[in-house]
Amino acid sequence: MSISSRSEENSPTASPSGEKILIGRVSSAHGLHGEINVVPLTDFPERFRAMDSISLYRGGRFLRTLRLEGVRRKAGGDTLTLRTELEGRDEAEACVGADILIGPDERVELPPGHFWVDDLVGLTVEDMEGHPLGVVSNLIPAGANELYEVRDPAGALHYIPAVEEFVREIDLENGRLQVSLIEGLWDIPGGGA
Repeated sequence: MSISSRSEENSPTASPSGEKILIGRVSSAHGLHGEINVVPLTDFPERFRAMDSISLYRGGRFLRTLRLEGVRRKAGGDTLTLRTELEGRDEAEACVGADILIGPDERVELPPGHFWVDDLVGLTVEDMEGHPLGVVSNLIPAGANELYEVRDPAGALHYIPAVEEFVREIDLENGRLQVSLIEGLWDIPGGGA
């Protein structure tokens, strides 16, 4: 099973309840004509090229919406320079440190077999016979694939590799993740990887 971007939902301002999702931060003003440099905090920085506007927040409070007039990658780095409707450098400097947030409905559409982390956390984990094992509490990067961290009813943590051999079905509609366990994988709390 594939998992995708943690970046568009793994910010402290994001949650499955519909709160805003962090995708970038204004790092500096650029030039004299209202351009801003942005550090993308998403696995999909190309998304900025398709955006007509960005919404800026500071400390979770809305500041303003800026119409985008152009986007280019800053030479020698991962920073983007955005040409906006800002009138000059002073207005651009006032935006430094602001977060760029989007609504959950504005996330990039993922290919089949990929899921947002916030869609997976909280799923009930069941074995192939439908017996509940616990709840997905986190996803942990672990080399070539991620691990599902599962908290059992007693509070112990178990780790299941996010691969088709073990994860047989992800059913978001019914809130469950079905796993096929090999001998010993579930028996050792904190084990399994």
